Amino acid sequence: MSLKLSIYIMEPNIARVLLNTNDEDRKKNINLPPACQFDPSMMVDMFPGPALLVNGKLDVKHHNIFANSLMGPLQDQETFLKSMISRCLSNGCPDTQKITLDDSNGLRHYDLYAFPVKPEQASPLVFLFGRETTIEHNLTNALVESRQMFKDLVSCSTDFAWETDINGNFIYVSPNGILGYTAYELNGKNSHELIVGLDEKNPFDTMDKVNEMELWLKRADGSMACLLVSAVPMLDNRAKWQGARGVCRDITSIREREAILRRTRKREHVLNKIISTIRNMVNPDDMLKSAIGAILEGIKADYGCIIQKTDRPGGSMKAEIKQEQGTLSDPDLAYTLCQKAIEAWQQTGDSARKTGMVTIGNHQVLMGITSHHTMDNGAIFLIRNNDKQWQDNETHLFAGITTHLGIAIEQAVTHKELERRAYTDEMTGLLNRRAFSSEVNKRLKNQIRSRKDGALLYIDLDNFKNVNDTRGHATGDRILTELARVINENIRIGDYSARLGGDEFAVWLDEVSETDALHKAENFIAAGIRLAHIADVTGPQLSVSVGLAISHPDEEQTFDQLMKNADMALYQAKDAGKATCVIYNPDKKTDRIGGDDA
Repeated sequence: MSLKLSIYIMEPNIARVLLNTNDEDRKKNINLPPACQFDPSMMVDMFPGPALLVNGKLDVKHHNIFANSLMGPLQDQETFLKSMISRCLSNGCPDTQKITLDDSNGLRHYDLYAFPVKPEQASPLVFLFGRETTIEHNLTNALVESRQMFKDLVSCSTDFAWETDINGNFIYVSPNGILGYTAYELNGKNSHELIVGLDEKNPFDTMDKVNEMELWLKRADGSMACLLVSAVPMLDNRAKWQGARGVCRDITSIREREAILRRTRKREHVLNKIISTIRNMVNPDDMLKSAIGAILEGIKADYGCIIQKTDRPGGSMKAEIKQEQGTLSDPDLAYTLCQKAIEAWQQTGDSARKTGMVTIGNHQVLMGITSHHTMDNGAIFLIRNNDKQWQDNETHLFAGITTHLGIAIEQAVTHKELERRAYTDEMTGLLNRRAFSSEVNKRLKNQIRSRKDGALLYIDLDNFKNVNDTRGHATGDRILTELARVINENIRIGDYSARLGGDEFAVWLDEVSETDALHKAENFIAAGIRLAHIADVTGPQLSVSVGLAISHPDEEQTFDQLMKNADMALYQAKDAGKATCVIYNPDKKTDRIGGDDA
């Protein structure tokens, strides 16, 4: 038989007020509507969760199919259920409690409610029902754990998490802060105050997704830092923009390492180019020219020059600009650079200490003193016509270049010396036969353009063997050196002189008439008288004989032909009594000047 029960759903405070009135007052003041009269068994059965009717002894009077999870605790007289039902019956008001039950499916969470019901003809019962909140509880715990995990990750991450409002002000930053700022100092700070030279959009107030944008910001100490920024816009539920949030990573050290690597590669490129130039170039002028070009390619400057040191007798020094490139704002500055180099060479100490920035007038100049085997041998100067300062990486590169340039200058000097020895006579300093032949052949080709005559003089010392035999080779060498000096004093730029071997000399007179050539020959013959005084020998006296061959542009003669003609004329001069000059003439009797018959 089913019981007719009445359920009073009320707030606890209202219930307590009602409990203070007697039954008669209740009957007079409370008229339950017919809708509140129901079959409790049907209510229990229809409830979509665990529901049952129990008395004060926790005896179950009726339950639905969902109540199995509560049957065990009721049978075990669990304290929380006993207390809850007791309070509900004694107070005559609803009671609620959150409970967690452990069954075969694991922990399950419920919001449990108890309502007092009063049957019309029975003892009071409690309508006990619950709503399972396991999913909600698990979701809440997952959210809390997720937020805690995010907080822990942000706290220990090297990346910097942030959030800004619609004005670009920081409203959240990672606890550790960034760029030397604490989180407190950054909170409320506008992002624009930190950015340096922003040309693109600001990722801190972006309305679009930003992925790894590279940005330079100011640190708290004023230095620069490079950050990699990723950001997304924040929108409210109406898709209205509210600001941005994202993360930053400090990549300053990475960029600095990359910059160092680039500078190192650039330095290696320039140095390798200079070394390759030193190794491959044959001509010393081309070698130094390529070297200064490579240097100005690696270090941007308006002017650069390489100066070579030459030691003079008596301890003095000469500074000569061997190669230069670019322009000087002040032409007189080149002389100043040479003087600056000489001053540095005169100082004692390692050449590396003499390398660096110097001020010359209004210019900041890079000066490097080159050396080879600890001996200064040159200098290099780089000049900028503007006020742009030299950077540290440029001075480091310049120091490395200076070391290798010292080798290049030494190689150029050595090459020049070898070239001089290969083309000149060691004793007299005149050209040797090979060099003389090469230069005269060039002048013969030039005659086709100039259409002017040239002259080849074949000079020989008469009775020179007698000097060597009676006075020795030292006196003979002095005679040869003195004749070489006389020859050089009587020729012009464009003329060439040579010692062909022994006591034989040759002179090429360029663009000269026959009359002028004869005048030069007379000077050489006259010098023979002075040489005879130096020789001061008995017997056959020292003198000079000359064979002269004129080169005409229309005849297109070779050097060998001219030498043969001049040699024939010289032979005739010696046959004529020596101390004379004979002009080669194939068509008539040879002309002769000087000598005993002159």
